[in-house]
Amino acid sequence: MSTTKSLKVLARRKKLLPYLLVAPALLFVVGILAYSVIYGIGMSFFRIDLAIPGRPFIGLENYRNVFTSERFINSIGRSLIFVFFSVTLGLLLSFGFAQALYRVKKFSSGFRGLILIPYLVSGIATAIMFRFLFSGSVGFVNQILVTMGASRVQFLSTPNWALAIAILANTWFIIPFSTLILLAGLQSLDPQLFEVSVVEGASKLQVLYSITIPLIKPMIGISLVWMSFASFNMFDVILPLTGGGPGRATEVLAVYMYRIGFEFLRYSEGAVVMTVILVLNIAVSVFFLKVFSGEDK
Repeated sequence: MSTTKSLKVLARRKKLLPYLLVAPALLFVVGILAYSVIYGIGMSFFRIDLAIPGRPFIGLENYRNVFTSERFINSIGRSLIFVFFSVTLGLLLSFGFAQALYRVKKFSSGFRGLILIPYLVSGIATAIMFRFLFSGSVGFVNQILVTMGASRVQFLSTPNWALAIAILANTWFIIPFSTLILLAGLQSLDPQLFEVSVVEGASKLQVLYSITIPLIKPMIGISLVWMSFASFNMFDVILPLTGGGPGRATEVLAVYMYRIGFEFLRYSEGAVVMTVILVLNIAVSVFFLKVFSGEDK
């Protein structure tokens, strides 16, 4: 009897060992994130301005100042457009790439490594690359247009074009990780499901909508959460690419937060914008995880 108890204790310890090893790093990361978020939210209720001495408690005054600002209203509208089109285009591309990688049999590891390149490149390098492609005077795309007899397009100097290029650059930057998430979902499926569906005469679209998408809904949800979170917080691609311009056309919430905090030195109002971004991230993440939970209603 004692031997049986000892074996159970050893088995329990063996199961707990991975969690115990991960726990210190997890607590460290969660602790830093929790402290930063709580401290940032607390800042939003005080007046912290380097031009004004002291840190008096002012309640919701910072929120009223920010929410009635025309610049904030513009930035939140631009952010919603930026995130919607980035996530939509990102999902379509990442799903297509995941399907292609799923069908590749030779050199599959090499192709999976190649798909990660955009994710491994820094945001600033991505911005420089897209500036080289779409610059108004010597941009690669404009050189092609001139060669074809068309006139140059001022991509980064026209508001709508600048926003479109920023969305394209952001999508290029975020889809690699999403592709791997969806690829993992595809690889978890039983290949016999596809074989049986083909034998029964199902078309490719029927297999896609009736088998593939329903079975990887949780992975689609996680992918959407990742892309929306990355897009709402995107800063290091947009600032070097467009600087938030022209005419604040690409001044999304993250860029606006940087400007109000580090250019105008109104840290407490910057904390308000940070809180808004946090709330939007949580709301969108809950929505995606609920819709794509994979549970049958």
